[in-house]
Amino acid sequence: MITRAPRRSSAREHDHHVGTTNTIGLSGNPAIFPTLIGLAIGFAALIRIEHLGTKSIWSDEAFSIVVAKLPWTDFWHVVTTGEANMSFYYLLLRPWVRFGDDAAYVRLLSVLAGVAVIPVVYWIGREVLSRQAGIFAALLLSVNVFHIRYSQEARSYSLVVLLVAVSFLSFFRCIKEQEHFWGACHVLSSVLALYAHLFAALALFAQIVSLVFLPRQGQLIRKQVQPFCIIAVLGAPLVWFVLFRNHGQLDWVHRPTARDLYHLFLYMTGSGLKFGIALVAFIVALKVWVSKRRKQWNLQTWSFLVLVLWLFLPICIAFLLSFWKPIFLARFLIVCFPAALLLIACGLAEIAQLWIRYGLVILMLLSAVAPISSYYAEPGPQDWKSAVGYLALKSGAGDIAILPNGYCEMPVRYYIDHAGKIPSFPAILSAPNGMRRTGYIWMISCTTAGEPGGSKVIPGYRIQEIKQFKGIQVVELIDFTAGQLLP
Repeated sequence: MITRAPRRSSAREHDHHVGTTNTIGLSGNPAIFPTLIGLAIGFAALIRIEHLGTKSIWSDEAFSIVVAKLPWTDFWHVVTTGEANMSFYYLLLRPWVRFGDDAAYVRLLSVLAGVAVIPVVYWIGREVLSRQAGIFAALLLSVNVFHIRYSQEARSYSLVVLLVAVSFLSFFRCIKEQEHFWGACHVLSSVLALYAHLFAALALFAQIVSLVFLPRQGQLIRKQVQPFCIIAVLGAPLVWFVLFRNHGQLDWVHRPTARDLYHLFLYMTGSGLKFGIALVAFIVALKVWVSKRRKQWNLQTWSFLVLVLWLFLPICIAFLLSFWKPIFLARFLIVCFPAALLLIACGLAEIAQLWIRYGLVILMLLSAVAPISSYYAEPGPQDWKSAVGYLALKSGAGDIAILPNGYCEMPVRYYIDHAGKIPSFPAILSAPNGMRRTGYIWMISCTTAGEPGGSKVIPGYRIQEIKQFKGIQVVELIDFTAGQLLP
Protein backbone atom coordinates (compact mmCIF):
# COMPACT_ATOMS: atom_id res chain seq x y z
CA MET A 1 0.00 0.00 0.00
CA ILE A 2 1.12 3.55 -0.71
CA THR A 3 0.97 5.82 2.30
CA ARG A 4 -1.32 8.68 1.49
CA ALA A 5 -0.21 12.23 2.08
CA PRO A 6 -1.86 13.99 5.03
CA ARG A 7 -5.06 15.74 4.08
CA ARG A 8 -4.06 18.87 6.05
CA SER A 9 -0.60 20.07 6.91
CA SER A 10 1.19 23.28 7.66
CA ALA A 11 3.33 25.01 5.06
CA ARG A 12 6.50 24.03 6.91
CA GLU A 13 5.42 20.38 7.20
CA HIS A 14 4.51 20.23 3.54
CA ASP A 15 7.85 21.65 2.42
CA HIS A 16 9.67 19.20 4.65
CA HIS A 17 7.66 16.33 3.21
CA VAL A 18 8.15 17.08 -0.50
CA GLY A 19 11.47 18.89 -0.47
CA THR A 20 14.65 19.26 1.50
CA THR A 21 15.18 21.53 4.46
CA ASN A 22 16.79 23.97 2.04
CA THR A 23 13.39 24.71 0.50
CA ILE A 24 11.93 26.26 3.62
CA GLY A 25 13.53 29.67 3.26
CA LEU A 26 10.29 31.64 2.93
CA SER A 27 7.99 29.62 5.17
CA GLY A 28 8.70 31.57 8.36
CA ASN A 29 5.99 34.10 7.50
CA PRO A 30 2.67 32.37 6.71
CA ALA A 31 1.43 35.40 4.74
CA ILE A 32 4.34 35.46 2.30
CA PHE A 33 3.07 32.71 0.00
CA PRO A 34 -0.45 34.13 -0.60
CA THR A 35 1.14 37.54 -1.14
CA LEU A 36 3.64 36.26 -3.68
CA ILE A 37 1.13 34.17 -5.62
CA GLY A 38 -1.21 37.16 -5.66
CA LEU A 39 1.58 39.34 -7.03
CA ALA A 40 2.42 36.71 -9.67
CA ILE A 41 -1.22 36.55 -10.82
CA GLY A 42 -1.62 40.33 -10.83
CA PHE A 43 1.65 40.93 -12.63
CA ALA A 44 0.85 38.22 -15.20
CA ALA A 45 -2.53 39.82 -15.89
CA LEU A 46 -0.98 43.28 -16.24
CA ILE A 47 1.70 42.11 -18.70
CA ARG A 48 -0.75 40.13 -20.82
CA ILE A 49 -3.35 42.89 -21.03
CA GLU A 50 -0.74 45.53 -21.89
CA HIS A 51 -0.75 46.37 -25.64
CA LEU A 52 -3.29 43.58 -26.17
CA GLY A 53 -4.80 45.14 -29.28
CA THR A 54 -1.60 46.71 -30.64
CA LYS A 55 -0.34 43.84 -32.75
CA SER A 56 -2.04 43.11 -36.04
CA ILE A 57 -4.54 40.27 -36.34
CA TRP A 58 -2.87 37.63 -38.49
CA SER A 59 -4.25 34.86 -40.69
CA ASP A 60 -4.64 32.21 -37.96
CA GLU A 61 -6.44 34.63 -35.66
CA ALA A 62 -8.68 35.86 -38.47
CA PHE A 63 -9.54 32.22 -39.19
CA SER A 64 -10.54 31.72 -35.53
CA ILE A 65 -12.88 34.70 -35.74
CA VAL A 66 -14.39 33.56 -39.04
CA VAL A 67 -15.04 30.04 -37.74
CA ALA A 68 -16.54 31.33 -34.48
CA LYS A 69 -18.99 33.53 -36.41
CA LEU A 70 -20.28 30.80 -38.70
CA PRO A 71 -23.91 29.67 -38.39
CA TRP A 72 -24.26 26.48 -36.36
CA THR A 73 -24.70 24.25 -39.41
CA ASP A 74 -21.61 25.61 -41.13
CA PHE A 75 -19.66 25.61 -37.86
CA TRP A 76 -20.44 21.94 -37.27
CA HIS A 77 -19.46 21.10 -40.83
CA VAL A 78 -16.10 22.88 -40.48
CA VAL A 79 -15.08 21.28 -37.17
CA THR A 80 -16.12 17.78 -38.28
CA THR A 81 -14.59 17.85 -41.74
CA GLY A 82 -11.53 20.06 -41.55
CA GLU A 83 -10.84 21.73 -38.20
CA ALA A 84 -11.53 19.31 -35.35
CA ASN A 85 -8.29 20.46 -33.77
CA MET A 86 -8.97 23.47 -31.50
CA SER A 87 -12.71 22.76 -31.75
CA PHE A 88 -13.22 23.39 -28.03
CA TYR A 89 -11.58 26.80 -28.36
CA TYR A 90 -13.79 27.68 -31.33
CA LEU A 91 -16.81 26.59 -29.28
CA LEU A 92 -15.84 28.95 -26.44
CA LEU A 93 -15.12 31.75 -28.89
CA ARG A 94 -18.60 31.57 -30.45
CA PRO A 95 -20.50 33.24 -27.59
CA TRP A 96 -17.48 35.44 -26.84
CA VAL A 97 -17.48 37.18 -30.25
CA ARG A 98 -21.21 37.87 -30.02
CA PHE A 99 -20.22 40.90 -27.91
CA GLY A 100 -17.56 42.13 -30.33
CA ASP A 101 -14.65 41.06 -32.49
CA ASP A 102 -12.16 43.86 -31.79
CA ALA A 103 -8.62 42.45 -31.65
CA ALA A 104 -8.08 43.23 -27.95
CA TYR A 105 -11.46 41.82 -26.93
CA VAL A 106 -11.11 38.59 -28.92
CA ARG A 107 -7.64 37.99 -27.48
CA LEU A 108 -8.88 38.61 -23.94
CA LEU A 109 -10.24 35.05 -23.86
CA SER A 110 -6.69 33.74 -24.25
CA VAL A 111 -5.45 36.20 -21.63
CA LEU A 112 -7.90 34.80 -19.07
CA ALA A 113 -6.61 31.27 -19.68
CA GLY A 114 -3.02 32.51 -19.57
CA VAL A 115 -3.54 34.13 -16.18
CA ALA A 116 -5.60 31.25 -14.75
CA VAL A 117 -2.74 28.79 -15.27
CA ILE A 118 -0.49 30.71 -12.83
CA PRO A 119 -2.16 29.42 -9.62
CA VAL A 120 -2.51 25.95 -11.15
CA VAL A 121 1.24 25.72 -11.77
CA TYR A 122 1.85 26.96 -8.23
CA TRP A 123 -0.48 24.26 -6.90
CA ILE A 124 1.33 21.54 -8.86
CA GLY A 125 4.67 22.75 -7.53
CA ARG A 126 3.33 22.79 -3.98
CA GLU A 127 1.90 19.29 -4.34
CA VAL A 128 4.92 17.50 -5.78
CA LEU A 129 7.94 19.70 -4.96
CA SER A 130 7.57 22.44 -2.34
CA ARG A 131 5.61 25.61 -1.85
CA GLN A 132 8.71 27.62 -2.59
CA ALA A 133 9.26 25.78 -5.88
CA GLY A 134 5.61 26.43 -6.73
CA ILE A 135 6.07 30.16 -6.10
CA PHE A 136 9.25 30.25 -8.20
CA ALA A 137 7.50 28.46 -11.09
CA ALA A 138 4.52 30.84 -10.92
CA LEU A 139 6.78 33.90 -10.93
CA LEU A 140 8.85 32.62 -13.85
CA LEU A 141 5.70 31.78 -15.79
CA SER A 142 4.24 35.25 -15.22
CA VAL A 143 7.12 36.95 -17.11
CA ASN A 144 7.90 34.28 -19.72
CA VAL A 145 7.67 35.81 -23.22
CA PHE A 146 6.83 32.47 -24.86
CA HIS A 147 3.71 32.19 -22.73
CA ILE A 148 2.91 35.91 -22.94
CA ARG A 149 2.87 35.72 -26.73
CA TYR A 150 0.35 32.89 -26.89
CA SER A 151 -1.71 34.44 -24.11
CA GLN A 152 -2.16 37.40 -26.48
CA GLU A 153 -3.20 35.39 -29.51
CA ALA A 154 -6.71 34.41 -30.57
CA ARG A 155 -5.82 30.73 -30.76
CA SER A 156 -6.11 27.82 -28.35
CA TYR A 157 -2.52 27.62 -27.11
CA SER A 158 -2.95 29.31 -23.73
CA LEU A 159 -6.19 27.37 -23.21
CA VAL A 160 -4.53 24.00 -23.81
CA VAL A 161 -1.68 24.91 -21.42
CA LEU A 162 -4.28 25.61 -18.73
CA LEU A 163 -6.22 22.40 -19.37
CA VAL A 164 -3.10 20.22 -19.49
CA ALA A 165 -1.87 21.78 -16.23
CA VAL A 166 -5.24 21.07 -14.58
CA SER A 167 -5.06 17.52 -15.93
CA PHE A 168 -1.66 16.94 -14.32
CA LEU A 169 -2.75 18.54 -11.05
CA SER A 170 -5.80 16.25 -10.98
CA PHE A 171 -3.62 13.27 -11.92
CA PHE A 172 -1.30 13.89 -8.97
CA ARG A 173 -4.26 14.36 -6.63
CA CYS A 174 -5.87 11.15 -7.88
CA ILE A 175 -2.74 9.19 -7.07
CA LYS A 176 -2.48 10.67 -3.58
CA GLU A 177 -6.11 10.99 -2.51
CA GLN A 178 -8.23 8.63 -4.66
CA GLU A 179 -11.16 11.08 -4.51
CA HIS A 180 -14.00 10.98 -7.02
CA PHE A 181 -13.88 14.76 -7.46
CA TRP A 182 -10.29 14.70 -8.68
CA GLY A 183 -11.00 11.68 -10.87
CA ALA A 184 -13.83 13.53 -12.60
CA CYS A 185 -11.67 16.65 -12.87
CA HIS A 186 -8.88 14.60 -14.45
CA VAL A 187 -11.18 13.08 -17.07
CA LEU A 188 -12.91 16.37 -17.91
CA SER A 189 -9.75 18.49 -18.16
CA SER A 190 -7.95 15.82 -20.20
CA VAL A 191 -10.77 15.42 -22.73
CA LEU A 192 -11.19 19.18 -23.11
CA ALA A 193 -7.41 19.53 -23.53
CA LEU A 194 -7.52 17.05 -26.40
CA TYR A 195 -10.20 19.08 -28.15
CA ALA A 196 -8.33 22.31 -27.43
CA HIS A 197 -5.26 20.96 -29.20
CA LEU A 198 -4.36 17.48 -30.41
CA PHE A 199 -0.83 17.66 -28.98
CA ALA A 200 -2.34 17.40 -25.50
CA ALA A 201 -2.45 13.66 -26.27
CA LEU A 202 1.35 13.54 -26.04
CA ALA A 203 1.24 15.05 -22.54
CA LEU A 204 -1.46 12.58 -21.48
CA PHE A 205 0.67 9.75 -22.85
CA ALA A 206 3.39 10.86 -20.41
CA GLN A 207 0.90 10.30 -17.58
CA ILE A 208 0.19 6.77 -18.81
CA VAL A 209 3.88 5.93 -19.08
CA SER A 210 4.50 7.26 -15.57
CA LEU A 211 2.10 4.67 -14.12
CA VAL A 212 4.64 1.97 -14.96
CA PHE A 213 7.03 3.54 -12.45
CA LEU A 214 4.57 4.01 -9.59
CA PRO A 215 5.97 2.62 -6.34
CA ARG A 216 4.05 -0.46 -5.20
CA GLN A 217 1.67 -0.16 -8.12
CA GLY A 218 -0.80 -3.02 -7.65
CA GLN A 219 -4.37 -1.91 -7.15
CA LEU A 220 -3.55 1.77 -7.64
CA ILE A 221 -2.64 1.30 -11.30
CA ARG A 222 -5.81 -0.70 -11.92
CA LYS A 223 -7.86 2.19 -10.51
CA GLN A 224 -6.13 4.62 -12.86
CA VAL A 225 -6.84 2.54 -15.95
CA GLN A 226 -10.56 3.35 -15.88
CA PRO A 227 -10.19 7.16 -16.19
CA PHE A 228 -7.77 6.76 -19.10
CA CYS A 229 -10.19 4.40 -20.82
CA ILE A 230 -12.95 7.01 -20.49
CA ILE A 231 -10.60 9.68 -21.86
CA ALA A 232 -9.70 7.42 -24.79
CA VAL A 233 -13.37 6.75 -25.63
CA LEU A 234 -14.35 10.43 -25.44
CA GLY A 235 -11.28 11.42 -27.46
CA ALA A 236 -11.83 8.73 -30.11
CA PRO A 237 -13.64 11.07 -32.55
CA LEU A 238 -10.55 13.27 -32.64
CA VAL A 239 -8.33 10.25 -33.36
CA TRP A 240 -10.73 9.21 -36.12
CA PHE A 241 -10.51 12.70 -37.59
CA VAL A 242 -6.70 12.63 -37.61
CA LEU A 243 -6.58 9.23 -39.29
CA PHE A 244 -9.32 9.67 -41.89
CA ARG A 245 -9.95 13.42 -42.29
CA ASN A 246 -6.41 14.62 -42.89
CA HIS A 247 -6.51 17.12 -45.76
CA GLY A 248 -2.89 18.20 -45.54
CA GLN A 249 -3.39 20.70 -42.72
CA LEU A 250 0.27 20.30 -41.67
CA ASP A 251 1.87 19.90 -45.09
CA TRP A 252 3.57 23.28 -44.63
CA VAL A 253 5.55 22.09 -41.58
CA HIS A 254 9.20 21.36 -42.37
CA ARG A 255 11.29 18.50 -41.04
CA PRO A 256 12.94 19.68 -37.79
CA THR A 257 16.65 19.97 -37.14
CA ALA A 258 18.71 20.00 -33.96
CA ARG A 259 18.58 23.79 -34.19
CA ASP A 260 14.78 23.70 -33.94
CA LEU A 261 15.07 21.55 -30.85
CA TYR A 262 17.51 24.01 -29.32
CA HIS A 263 15.24 26.96 -30.12
CA LEU A 264 12.30 25.21 -28.46
CA PHE A 265 14.17 25.04 -25.16
CA LEU A 266 15.23 28.68 -25.59
CA TYR A 267 11.56 29.66 -25.95
CA MET A 268 10.70 27.80 -22.76
CA THR A 269 13.58 29.04 -20.62
CA GLY A 270 14.68 32.28 -22.27
CA SER A 271 17.94 32.90 -24.07
CA GLY A 272 21.33 34.04 -22.87
CA LEU A 273 21.73 34.27 -19.10
CA LYS A 274 18.27 32.81 -18.41
CA PHE A 275 19.09 29.67 -20.39
CA GLY A 276 22.32 29.20 -18.45
CA ILE A 277 20.59 29.60 -15.09
CA ALA A 278 17.80 27.25 -16.17
CA LEU A 279 20.31 24.61 -17.23
CA VAL A 280 22.16 24.85 -13.91
CA ALA A 281 18.87 24.66 -12.00
CA PHE A 282 17.80 21.56 -13.90
CA ILE A 283 21.12 19.85 -13.20
CA VAL A 284 20.80 20.69 -9.48
CA ALA A 285 17.25 19.28 -9.41
CA LEU A 286 18.33 16.12 -11.22
CA LYS A 287 21.28 15.63 -8.86
CA VAL A 288 19.05 15.93 -5.78
CA TRP A 289 16.52 13.55 -7.31
CA VAL A 290 19.18 10.92 -8.07
CA SER A 291 20.37 11.15 -4.48
CA LYS A 292 16.85 10.62 -3.15
CA ARG A 293 16.20 7.86 -5.67
CA ARG A 294 19.13 5.87 -4.36
CA LYS A 295 17.74 6.04 -0.83
CA GLN A 296 14.07 5.36 -1.57
CA TRP A 297 11.57 5.17 -4.42
CA ASN A 298 8.40 6.81 -3.21
CA LEU A 299 5.68 9.20 -4.41
CA GLN A 300 8.00 12.17 -4.09
CA THR A 301 10.69 10.76 -6.38
CA TRP A 302 8.01 9.38 -8.71
CA SER A 303 6.37 12.82 -8.99
CA PHE A 304 9.65 14.35 -10.15
CA LEU A 305 9.89 11.66 -12.83
CA VAL A 306 6.38 12.56 -14.00
CA LEU A 307 7.52 16.15 -14.57
CA VAL A 308 10.53 14.92 -16.55
CA LEU A 309 8.30 12.70 -18.70
CA TRP A 310 5.85 15.58 -19.16
CA LEU A 311 8.63 17.77 -20.53
CA PHE A 312 10.72 15.40 -22.62
CA LEU A 313 8.44 12.60 -23.84
CA PRO A 314 6.14 14.75 -26.04
CA ILE A 315 9.15 16.58 -27.48
CA CYS A 316 10.97 13.34 -28.32
CA ILE A 317 7.88 11.76 -29.87
CA ALA A 318 7.11 14.83 -32.00
CA PHE A 319 10.73 15.14 -33.11
CA LEU A 320 11.04 11.48 -34.11
CA LEU A 321 7.64 11.34 -35.82
CA SER A 322 8.62 14.39 -37.86
CA PHE A 323 11.09 12.29 -39.85
CA TRP A 324 8.04 10.45 -41.17
CA LYS A 325 5.46 13.27 -41.05
CA PRO A 326 6.72 16.72 -39.97
CA ILE A 327 4.69 17.91 -36.97
CA PHE A 328 7.37 19.53 -34.80
CA LEU A 329 6.49 23.15 -34.00
CA ALA A 330 7.35 25.09 -30.85
CA ARG A 331 3.83 26.42 -30.36
CA PHE A 332 2.34 22.92 -30.64
CA LEU A 333 4.69 21.70 -27.91
CA ILE A 334 3.66 24.45 -25.51
CA VAL A 335 1.77 21.64 -23.74
CA CYS A 336 5.15 20.74 -22.14
CA PHE A 337 5.91 24.26 -21.02
CA PRO A 338 4.71 24.15 -17.37
CA ALA A 339 6.89 21.10 -16.70
CA ALA A 340 10.01 22.98 -17.83
CA LEU A 341 9.38 25.84 -15.40
CA LEU A 342 8.52 23.45 -12.55
CA LEU A 343 11.80 21.57 -13.02
CA ILE A 344 13.76 24.82 -13.14
CA ALA A 345 11.97 26.05 -10.03
CA CYS A 346 12.71 22.76 -8.30
CA GLY A 347 16.44 23.20 -8.91
CA LEU A 348 16.42 26.81 -7.74
CA ALA A 349 14.57 25.87 -4.55
CA GLU A 350 17.19 23.18 -3.79
CA ILE A 351 20.12 25.64 -3.74
CA ALA A 352 21.30 25.76 -0.14
CA GLN A 353 22.68 29.32 -0.05
CA LEU A 354 19.71 31.67 0.30
CA TRP A 355 21.42 34.65 -1.33
CA ILE A 356 22.32 32.57 -4.39
CA ARG A 357 18.86 31.02 -4.57
CA TYR A 358 16.90 34.26 -4.40
CA GLY A 359 19.53 36.14 -6.37
CA LEU A 360 19.14 33.77 -9.33
CA VAL A 361 15.35 34.00 -9.21
CA ILE A 362 15.46 37.80 -9.13
CA LEU A 363 18.01 37.80 -11.94
CA MET A 364 15.77 35.62 -14.13
CA LEU A 365 12.80 37.88 -13.42
CA LEU A 366 14.69 41.10 -14.16
CA SER A 367 16.27 39.68 -17.31
CA ALA A 368 12.77 39.19 -18.72
CA VAL A 369 12.24 42.97 -18.99
CA ALA A 370 14.20 43.40 -22.24
CA PRO A 371 12.56 40.44 -24.08
CA ILE A 372 9.10 41.62 -23.03
CA SER A 373 9.84 45.14 -24.32
CA SER A 374 11.12 43.70 -27.61
CA TYR A 375 8.02 41.54 -27.93
CA TYR A 376 5.73 44.55 -27.46
CA ALA A 377 7.65 46.44 -30.17
CA GLU A 378 7.13 43.70 -32.79
CA PRO A 379 4.17 44.02 -35.20
CA GLY A 380 3.21 40.33 -34.88
CA PRO A 381 3.60 37.36 -37.26
CA GLN A 382 1.88 39.31 -40.07
CA ASP A 383 1.33 43.07 -40.19
CA TRP A 384 -2.00 43.09 -42.01
CA LYS A 385 -3.06 46.32 -40.32
CA SER A 386 -0.24 48.23 -42.04
CA ALA A 387 -0.65 46.36 -45.34
CA VAL A 388 -4.37 47.10 -45.61
CA GLY A 389 -3.76 50.74 -44.61
CA TYR A 390 -1.13 51.02 -47.33
CA LEU A 391 -3.51 49.61 -49.96
CA ALA A 392 -6.31 51.91 -48.88
CA LEU A 393 -3.97 54.90 -49.24
CA LYS A 394 -2.32 53.95 -52.53
CA SER A 395 -5.11 52.28 -54.52
CA GLY A 396 -7.74 53.99 -56.59
CA ALA A 397 -11.19 53.28 -57.96
CA GLY A 398 -11.21 50.32 -60.37
CA ASP A 399 -8.04 48.71 -58.99
CA ILE A 400 -7.97 44.96 -58.33
CA ALA A 401 -6.31 43.06 -55.48
CA ILE A 402 -5.42 39.43 -56.13
CA LEU A 403 -4.94 37.10 -53.15
CA PRO A 404 -4.18 33.60 -54.49
CA ASN A 405 -4.24 32.22 -50.94
CA GLY A 406 -7.71 32.39 -49.41
CA TYR A 407 -6.17 32.10 -45.95
CA CYS A 408 -4.60 35.53 -46.52
CA GLU A 409 -7.92 37.01 -47.61
CA MET A 410 -9.54 36.66 -44.18
CA PRO A 411 -7.36 39.23 -42.34
CA VAL A 412 -7.67 41.62 -45.30
CA ARG A 413 -11.46 41.54 -45.07
CA TYR A 414 -11.25 41.79 -41.28
CA TYR A 415 -9.35 45.07 -41.47
CA ILE A 416 -11.53 46.39 -44.29
CA ASP A 417 -14.57 45.79 -42.05
CA HIS A 418 -12.87 47.50 -39.09
CA ALA A 419 -11.36 50.43 -40.98
CA GLY A 420 -14.56 52.41 -41.16
CA LYS A 421 -15.40 54.10 -44.46
CA ILE A 422 -12.65 53.62 -47.03
CA PRO A 423 -12.98 55.94 -50.07
CA SER A 424 -11.75 53.25 -52.46
CA PHE A 425 -10.37 49.77 -52.06
CA PRO A 426 -9.42 47.29 -54.77
CA ALA A 427 -11.89 44.57 -55.67
CA ILE A 428 -10.59 41.32 -54.19
CA LEU A 429 -10.12 38.30 -56.49
CA SER A 430 -8.44 34.96 -55.95
CA ALA A 431 -7.12 34.68 -59.54
CA PRO A 432 -6.71 36.98 -62.57
CA ASN A 433 -8.60 34.68 -64.98
CA GLY A 434 -11.37 36.50 -66.83
CA MET A 435 -10.96 39.78 -65.00
CA ARG A 436 -11.41 43.08 -66.75
CA ARG A 437 -8.39 45.13 -67.78
CA THR A 438 -7.54 47.79 -65.19
CA GLY A 439 -4.80 50.28 -64.57
CA TYR A 440 -3.37 48.76 -61.39
CA ILE A 441 -3.31 45.28 -59.90
CA TRP A 442 -2.09 44.50 -56.39
CA MET A 443 -0.69 40.99 -55.87
CA ILE A 444 -0.75 40.12 -52.14
CA SER A 445 0.88 37.07 -50.59
CA CYS A 446 1.51 35.94 -47.00
CA THR A 447 5.24 35.64 -47.53
CA THR A 448 8.33 37.76 -47.92
CA ALA A 449 10.38 35.08 -49.63
CA GLY A 450 10.84 34.36 -53.33
CA GLU A 451 10.34 36.39 -56.48
CA PRO A 452 6.98 38.14 -56.87
CA GLY A 453 6.66 37.14 -60.52
CA GLY A 454 3.77 39.52 -61.13
CA SER A 455 4.65 40.21 -64.77
CA LYS A 456 4.93 36.48 -65.49
CA VAL A 457 1.56 35.64 -63.94
CA ILE A 458 -0.39 38.46 -65.66
CA PRO A 459 0.63 39.24 -69.23
CA GLY A 460 0.60 42.92 -70.16
CA TYR A 461 1.53 44.13 -66.68
CA ARG A 462 4.87 45.13 -65.25
CA ILE A 463 6.05 45.56 -61.67
CA GLN A 464 5.74 49.12 -60.47
CA GLU A 465 6.67 48.65 -56.80
CA ILE A 466 7.21 45.90 -54.24
CA LYS A 467 6.31 46.64 -50.64
CA GLN A 468 7.27 44.37 -47.76
CA PHE A 469 5.45 44.16 -44.46
CA LYS A 470 6.04 41.67 -41.66
CA GLY A 471 5.08 38.31 -43.19
CA ILE A 472 3.38 39.98 -46.19
CA GLN A 473 4.41 41.01 -49.68
CA VAL A 474 2.44 43.53 -51.76
CA VAL A 475 3.37 43.84 -55.44
CA GLU A 476 1.96 46.76 -57.44
CA LEU A 477 1.51 45.96 -61.14
CA ILE A 478 0.73 48.56 -63.82
CA ASP A 479 -0.88 47.99 -67.20
CA PHE A 480 1.18 48.98 -70.22
CA THR A 481 -0.97 47.48 -73.04
CA ALA A 482 -4.27 48.26 -74.68
CA GLY A 483 -7.39 46.99 -72.89
CA GLN A 484 -8.53 43.46 -73.58
CA LEU A 485 -9.69 40.63 -71.33
CA LEU A 486 -6.98 38.44 -69.95
CA PRO A 487 -7.16 34.80 -70.96
